[in-house]
Amino acid sequence: MTMKLLDHWSAPADAGAPIACLATTFTFDSQFFTDDCLSRFLALTAVTGEGDKASTIAAVIEEEIRLSETTAVSVLVDRATPAEKRNLRWDLIPIPVRGGLFHAKAVVLVWENHARIVVGSANLTRAGYRSQLESAVAFDVLEGCGIPRDFLLGIISEIESYLASLPADASEGRRARATLTMMRDRVTEHAPERGTSDLRFAAAPASPGRCPLGVHGAVWGSALKPIHAVVLAPFWDSKSSRPIDEVRKQLTGRPASARSVTAAIGQDRIGNWLAPLELAHQVDDVRALKIDDSEQRTLHAKVLLLENDDWVAAMIGSSNATSAGWGLRADTGHRELNVWIGAPRTSKVGKSLRGLARTGALVDLRSVDLENADEDSTSLAALPLFFDRCTVAVDRSTAHATFSFSQSELSPLTWSVREPAGTMALDSGSWADLRNPAAATVDLNRRSIPSVFDVVWTDSSGSYSGTWVANIEDTDGLPPPDELEQLPTDLLLSALASTRPLAAAIEELVRRHEARGTGDPLDPLRQFDSSGLLLYRTRARSAALWEMKARMSARSRSIEVLRSRLYGVIGPIAIVRRIAEELADREVPDSNVSYAELQFLVAEIALTIGTVDWRSSTVGLDWDTVRHTLATALSELESICPAANNKSQLSRYVVQAFEEARSLCGN
Repeated sequence: MTMKLLDHWSAPADAGAPIACLATTFTFDSQFFTDDCLSRFLALTAVTGEGDKASTIAAVIEEEIRLSETTAVSVLVDRATPAEKRNLRWDLIPIPVRGGLFHAKAVVLVWENHARIVVGSANLTRAGYRSQLESAVAFDVLEGCGIPRDFLLGIISEIESYLASLPADASEGRRARATLTMMRDRVTEHAPERGTSDLRFAAAPASPGRCPLGVHGAVWGSALKPIHAVVLAPFWDSKSSRPIDEVRKQLTGRPASARSVTAAIGQDRIGNWLAPLELAHQVDDVRALKIDDSEQRTLHAKVLLLENDDWVAAMIGSSNATSAGWGLRADTGHRELNVWIGAPRTSKVGKSLRGLARTGALVDLRSVDLENADEDSTSLAALPLFFDRCTVAVDRSTAHATFSFSQSELSPLTWSVREPAGTMALDSGSWADLRNPAAATVDLNRRSIPSVFDVVWTDSSGSYSGTWVANIEDTDGLPPPDELEQLPTDLLLSALASTRPLAAAIEELVRRHEARGTGDPLDPLRQFDSSGLLLYRTRARSAALWEMKARMSARSRSIEVLRSRLYGVIGPIAIVRRIAEELADREVPDSNVSYAELQFLVAEIALTIGTVDWRSSTVGLDWDTVRHTLATALSELESICPAANNKSQLSRYVVQAFEEARSLCGN
């Protein structure tokens, strides 16, 4: 029942292509998420920054293409978590929790033929996934799934409730909800109304006034009540015994004299025990967590075991053994997500559940070094709720950011919003000059679009700083990555025409391209470059068109994916636009294309779009929207290289090609 947390992000055999994912976390490491989690989900063959120039270019383009093929990637974080630079093709959604923290840790992964939900204790950080002791449980959803439907739907509904603070028309919220809808459909299709084994499951979220402990009754399968509890946590209440008192309320087994509560505690990396001295007076005994790992790891797992001689129930998730973590206060506390699993005590699963909190020797808290950090304390200043949302909109030539402000929240005394490079975007003075609008729009440099803005504000208690996360309105207009701008279009077409995986083909061609510039100038083979020959280019482009058609013929599960296949970095519109730009720039040494060649290529691409079986590849999407998207793409393609002279044979061919393509696409 143990496996590496990162393995949950990798697709099982025959899972198919990645479609969508959503994750929740308290603290967040953007680089770790991209390099270690997202790369596994997208099945990337390389990670940016881990090799030389050629491999980095290939990795960036591969990531860009794989992201454009997913319907959504969303990460929900606590509002106080500082944001870092990221790829705007995935959403970072700050979640506010009044009087507490957003503390849930869950992952929703959807592939073509498989889906998975993970609930646990680990934040999306390097420490959470690589160096700390964590607990998690994964539920695979596919044909033959034996996990009860209502349980899985309960987890999905709880995650969806985190998005309630977003406006209904928020693009990032729409994309996140689409992922949850997709998962809900998978659960409805594959999960049985009732479980297919003697295991029992229940979702156990926590929030102010909602305690997850009593939910154990839904998974308790013994006529005899629980008599013993083991509480495993890295954080405890030192000033109140209420959490442990609440555990004792769950122990109603007989005889009463046999009821007991054990605290299982662990250490940090330097050997301090993670518990307050007061814990010894709250529980019956304090014992060391028994672990098999010889490496000293900081405890971060959270598990509550209730058991008797017949049955065991385990609560696994994000809640620490505190009033805030268990929802014991009516007005303050955290948003948490846990699950209860119940099983016969001596069954295989029962033994595994008990193994999550195995205890060893007694620990005398009076004679050891202690560390009892307060989970509620944070040095981070949450961005005031006055700063509502930041949305970036990009088209083919411009970019702008729209800052939305909550009219129901007080504005700080003074404030300023800057781009990471220091450029002022907006401040309280200029906002006042605009008559304090609910939303203000500022222009951005399309070539360097920020994914986060720096905010400084002052109020009656002092000056503070934080980050304001930006999310994209629509990914269609995002400019290609800088690495792509360095590549000649013919190189991209050659990579598309290759039978090798695209990333590997790009890397090989980049190395070959660089070698031509550094080799022996007297080498006759170096002086001869076959890519400039018309026959070579025609053959390569013909093969590239076949690959374009294959990509467009793959199923598009959303209009966004369809548009990315038409407009994305290796989509037909982007390819033709780049060739036209290279043709206009006669200084580009690698441009071997004449205007007539470009016209012919545009006509062939139009026919390629027309010959795709769009009815099959867009099944499940609104056909009128698909037709409109295709018509718009064909019009834009035609405008890049219009037929200049309708009397010439080539111009007539181009016109006829577009007429046929529109007809084939239902327009």
